[in-house]
Amino acid sequence: MREIIVDLGGEELTLAATFKASVEISDRVGDPLAIAREAAIEGMMAQNGMPYDPRWKFTVKNVPEIIWIGAKAAGDKRKLEDVQELVFSAGFLAAKEIATRYLAAIVSPTSEEMDDAKGASEPGE
Repeated sequence: MREIIVDLGGEELTLAATFKASVEISDRVGDPLAIAREAAIEGMMAQNGMPYDPRWKFTVKNVPEIIWIGAKAAGDKRKLEDVQELVFSAGFLAAKEIATRYLAAIVSPTSEEMDDAKGASEPGE
């Protein structure tokens, strides 16, 4: 299981990137692949100084939900309301960065997975 450890408002949280968590994010917030695609396009356009209005946006409602789902997947027993208060204390921009990192952990392969895929595609092995 992939995990990231984050500091949110002075509290350490572990967020687990699991299939179940990705489905819950999809059901409650939006498809993690679509979110990642929009974030990538938005970043590319910003680098090139071009305006872009993404189809999916982080909000004060969905940032805490994303973080809470990840914490819950890691076994954290906090309620959504508790994570919402942590997000408010930490600031929405800092929490948005955490949510972005967590979504990247969900949709991106780990280095071990990349190595496995590379080894499987090499002839003669």
